[in-house]
Amino acid sequence: MMSRFSKLLQWFRRPSSNPTGFESPISDAVPLGLGSHPLHRPQNWGYWETCQIDPSGRVQVLGWTRDQVVVPELSVDGVSLPLLNQYRTYRPDVSPHTDVAFSGITFEYQLPYNQTLREIQLSIAGDRLWQAQGSLTLTAPAYEGLLSCDQVLGRQHIYGEGQPSPVVSEVVMALVEPRPTPILDFGCGMGALLAALRSRDRQAYGIEIDRPAIRQQLRPDIADCVTLYDGSFPLPYDDGQFATVVSIEVIEHIPNYRQVLEELARVSREQAVFTVPNIDAIPLCFPQQVVPWHLLEATHVNFFNPSSFQKLLLEYFSEVELLQIHPVTVNGTQFYTSVAAICRK
Repeated sequence: MMSRFSKLLQWFRRPSSNPTGFESPISDAVPLGLGSHPLHRPQNWGYWETCQIDPSGRVQVLGWTRDQVVVPELSVDGVSLPLLNQYRTYRPDVSPHTDVAFSGITFEYQLPYNQTLREIQLSIAGDRLWQAQGSLTLTAPAYEGLLSCDQVLGRQHIYGEGQPSPVVSEVVMALVEPRPTPILDFGCGMGALLAALRSRDRQAYGIEIDRPAIRQQLRPDIADCVTLYDGSFPLPYDDGQFATVVSIEVIEHIPNYRQVLEELARVSREQAVFTVPNIDAIPLCFPQQVVPWHLLEATHVNFFNPSSFQKLLLEYFSEVELLQIHPVTVNGTQFYTSVAAICRK
């Protein structure tokens, strides 16, 4: 029995007066949406397989060819989009029929953001290959510039220093709000957690290293409750001055983390709450070939899993209760991006 690829090879080797090689034009538009859209369109020189539209707005047109490469035209609402990238891919599944190892072809385009798209059309030499109609609006992803940047970047451009968060997650509030007051937020950033606590009549204060970025972003409504200092120790507080000390995603940034914990244990009277990134995510996600982006931040110098974090904290506190927070699921694998600890003196 003749294989599918043999039939296709026999088909595109036959003589044709049609420069595109299409047997018939596409007549019906498919619904416009994200995901993989099958093309299944043979040509004289190869085969168009799929048109992939990713949530990032990247469009990939994939197929395979025996020799020549014809660049398709992608248009959105009648406006042609520029071709971003064109490259070959290794296709051992079709190479026996094409006599070319790298017979796969991929063309990449970028859809516009923040506008409603009604129609996307793919054409070859003026003949319509594929058409989708409907409604699609895309939002620019984080690091969007990496998709189209034509400059060589350094590590600092990718794994840079994250900005202080302007919001507080629900789970962090659930961890911190019930703690006895007064509360000290060590590494308070722009003061988002302080503002949230004080809006609920919790007596809370913060301390942060004095630097221009913090002065520019510090919330004016809590500025009087924040101490800006030079990062040296001891901290400018008395022993047991605060009933609770919290430090949210800070310890991983500080080389002398033991001195930090010693100081935070000194100024706390009853409890402490810590969260750090959880490196358990790396082996758990390895089969999926992904790493949570936050773990790769350039200023992370200490890395913890739940066991090492608990063992460390027990050197400074008599009780340590661990919690895993911020669950994420990738292809059916669930992991937690952070580990939290509630400590008692």
